[in-house]
Amino acid sequence: MEKPYDGIASIEQTSNGYHITIPARKHVSVMLFLALWVAAWFVGLNWAGSSLLEFFLNNRNSDFGFNRLFTMIWLIFWITGGLFVIKTLLWFLIGKEVIVIDREQISIARKNDILFRNKIFDLREVKNFHVEEEPFEFVFWTRGNDLKLFKNRGTIRFEYGFKTIRFAADMDQAEANHILEKLKFSGYLNSFNFN
Repeated sequence: MEKPYDGIASIEQTSNGYHITIPARKHVSVMLFLALWVAAWFVGLNWAGSSLLEFFLNNRNSDFGFNRLFTMIWLIFWITGGLFVIKTLLWFLIGKEVIVIDREQISIARKNDILFRNKIFDLREVKNFHVEEEPFEFVFWTRGNDLKLFKNRGTIRFEYGFKTIRFAADMDQAEANHILEKLKFSGYLNSFNFN
């Protein structure tokens, strides 16, 4: 017989509200692919970087030329892409979403996610809390040409003005419903937040 699923979130009630921690889900096949990509990225970076460095050290007075300019531009894009993939891999390895809800606001933070800015929302302006599970797909492009791998697939969503805010990435629908019900019955979210 299967053991009931415990979920991925840890919920802690504090004197001010709720503190919810959701670790990033470990997509092993994706993490393995990204790790191999980073290894190949490093080889390419080493090759292009060393050839460009060698040119600058040995040919200080010679013409720069189109080939060297192309290598520099390629290197800039290569480094940018590699850093983006490393950021994503680190998120899968050690990332955590931290959601704090009190009587006045909800804050969403992502620990160990480089370049993510913490967001704070006024609960009086938050409407239509709901659950919408979006399955994880490991594809780099679809008909809409969006990068599905890097898309925010937050299962818990709410409207804030004319924008939909998503959090609890890759959480199962049943667990997300449990969290929303708990917050609703605790009084931190009310019927206004669900309309």
